[in-house]
Amino acid sequence: MIIGPRRAILIGAIAAIAITIIMIPLLVTITAPNIKEAKVRLSDVTVASSDDESMQLRPVITIENPTDQTLTTSRIEYELFADGTPLGSHTVSFEDIPLNGRPAIFAGGSVDIPPLTGQLYVLEFDDGIADLYAKIRDSPESVQWGARGHAVIESTLVQETVEFENTL
Repeated sequence: MIIGPRRAILIGAIAAIAITIIMIPLLVTITAPNIKEAKVRLSDVTVASSDDESMQLRPVITIENPTDQTLTTSRIEYELFADGTPLGSHTVSFEDIPLNGRPAIFAGGSVDIPPLTGQLYVLEFDDGIADLYAKIRDSPESVQWGARGHAVIESTLVQETVEFENTL
């Protein structure tokens, strides 16, 4: 049985598609940056505003990129601590923003990610943390700030979750 030219072209096209489907994941894993090398840390906390009932904190998360490819982030979730006391959790999300509109973390560089507009960290007054609340309001520079959480770091075709924990 002889294969005609049409059938040969069809078989060749199907083989090319099958090889492409098999090879793309292999090429991505070979050429992908090691995203786990990215470092995420709390770099600053300032008090944006305060009164007797609540205060707005502005924590800044810094992401360092030691790889040779540009990275970005879609989500950062963390718990904020003041003098070892947990103040609650917070999320900074860029998931509804297209990849090209998210913060670019260029190769060998770093980027500071403050809370998005309207998403400041709100600390409500509570009798259980009255002393800490007063300390944060009166002298925030004397507070030992800390954070623990994870960030979703992405490159073009790869996405990894990077855990972090640090104190200032």
